[in-house]
Amino acid sequence: MSLRTLRERWVPFLGTFVIIAAGVTQVAALNLTMAATGRDPAFDGVVNILAMTMMVTTFVSVFVIASTFAFSVAQRQREFALLRTLGSGPRRIAVVVYGEALLVAGAAGALGCVLAQPAATALLALLHGIGMVPAAPPVRYEAAALVLALGTGVTVSLAGVWGPARRIRRIKPIEALREASVDARAMTPGRWVLGLGCAAMSALAGWALPEATGDGVPALTMGLGMSAIVAMGFLSPVVIPPLAAALTWPLGGLPGAGAMVVRAGMSAAVRRTASLCAPVLLTVGLFGIAIGLVSVVNGVAARAMAEWTSAEFTVTATGGGGLSADQVARLRALPGAQVAVVREAEIGMGGAAHVVRVVDPEDAAALIDPPAEEGDFAALGADGVAVDAATAGEYGWGAGDEVRLRLPDGERVRARVAAVLAEGPYTPVTYVAAPLLAGHGGGTATAPYAYVGTGGGAQAAAGHRADGAVAGTGAAGGDLEERLEAAVDADTARTDPVGAIEPGREENNRMVLLIGAVLLGMALFCSCVAIANTLVMSTADRVRDFAALRLAGADRAQVLRLVAAEAVAVVGIGAFLGTAVTAMTLVPLAAAMGEGPAGVALSMPWWQLGVMTGVCAVIAVAAAVVPAAFATRTSPVQALGARE
Repeated sequence: MSLRTLRERWVPFLGTFVIIAAGVTQVAALNLTMAATGRDPAFDGVVNILAMTMMVTTFVSVFVIASTFAFSVAQRQREFALLRTLGSGPRRIAVVVYGEALLVAGAAGALGCVLAQPAATALLALLHGIGMVPAAPPVRYEAAALVLALGTGVTVSLAGVWGPARRIRRIKPIEALREASVDARAMTPGRWVLGLGCAAMSALAGWALPEATGDGVPALTMGLGMSAIVAMGFLSPVVIPPLAAALTWPLGGLPGAGAMVVRAGMSAAVRRTASLCAPVLLTVGLFGIAIGLVSVVNGVAARAMAEWTSAEFTVTATGGGGLSADQVARLRALPGAQVAVVREAEIGMGGAAHVVRVVDPEDAAALIDPPAEEGDFAALGADGVAVDAATAGEYGWGAGDEVRLRLPDGERVRARVAAVLAEGPYTPVTYVAAPLLAGHGGGTATAPYAYVGTGGGAQAAAGHRADGAVAGTGAAGGDLEERLEAAVDADTARTDPVGAIEPGREENNRMVLLIGAVLLGMALFCSCVAIANTLVMSTADRVRDFAALRLAGADRAQVLRLVAAEAVAVVGIGAFLGTAVTAMTLVPLAAAMGEGPAGVALSMPWWQLGVMTGVCAVIAVAAAVVPAAFATRTSPVQALGARE
């Protein structure tokens, strides 16, 4: 019976098939990538990104599949009630629904496994092309990896259909005679419990955010956001009627009854409207949280670093080659400017390779003074290192210890731990005195950025920031900024006030954003497919509604305009809810990370949210109008008399 249903109602399941196939492809590609690289430490960062993306994709798949099947069950309520009348029990009908999900998941999962090897190969080629990972060995199909991915896809599908299948128990045989499309009760006790429960989980994650550090911040923030999205999806029927009224109120003065029909349709069929809004809520909310998370974390890191420097500007190389020797010379030649050039080199510490920052001790002491748990950064000297807290804890180092380093040319030297730097919301960094590397490859190390100031010492930094002074203001500051911009090539370097960016992270952030856009794009692709699929399902099910409108006096063009207006209104409500979820996620994040001197103002990604809303609107209008155009080709009398 499940196979027969799929043959007769294949359109609603097409979007689910695509979503599951994309999810299985991504999970299998991750597994094949890990198998191909042999857990090489050089790929650890990429695997971490892929793992987080797999979590997001799994969440999107469960959300979308549950929403799609819930809408399908609501559409087939009379069909299931008729089966109940003929003697089928709720459990037998639920088995049919589970069978449909299993068939779709099995076929989609098989396709995903086939596509996994090309996807993994293309992903590694992209990462190697942007310089994020070294060249990787060929990716081959691995049975264990594919079985795990296929099992994940099937499990996600069955988990997504669990809720709708349980809802079948509440369908009574008498509902086979029901003709009304008005929802008698949109909010069931189950929706209240699940919605409020997910809201409580979001509140708990927000409460825990101030205690999170390092990689725990993005993971906890995404968890907060995803639970908030689910909570908003369950509770959306409560706010849809007033939102529909507010959205259509400005159009009430226009001639015709279009605004009234749109408002009445959304308010009467609240469950249908909630199902249509759900993928838009997911797409806009997830996109806004991801963009806002990167913005807030980078802003907090930049402001935190600004607290321990008296420099007024950072000059950062925009290419991969770093600042040239000529650019550094021109910076040092500027009258009245103090310059601390920061270079990057790879040295061996504790038996492992680490990328460190190489600085001249005198220049660095004049402009920067990172907070230390032990020792003093100003005591770096000619033979010192200032180690970040994580590295010191890993190797058991403390201030005053003598350690061995392997320099870029392979030479081994002894160095003194001058300080163990405190953890903060910025990237952990280990500083090495430049004289240690003299003659050992240190002179050729890349210089990604430089601090530039007018003097005053790093100790003046705290007072300088506390007094509210803003880098680059005033005549002297403005003059220095102009001279800096003139001294470096604008095509290869940029000048920013201290606190505007986290120096030295631009290229890494660009790579992370690029790969994140590729991987998050897969999840958003699934969401956009869900938007189109849900609108197609809804429109195809309203043939008789369109016929009634035409018999009431509306022509075909008016019906199509009404369908387009409903699609735009649904996207508007979903985008509003998604924006609200974004704000509810980013506000506690900014508050948690902004405690103390590194306070950062929340900046909502308004234009990015606007662009994504526009994309959703285009998809929704096309997915609603095209099937409506086909549905209205027949005469309204024939449509009303057609067999369901």
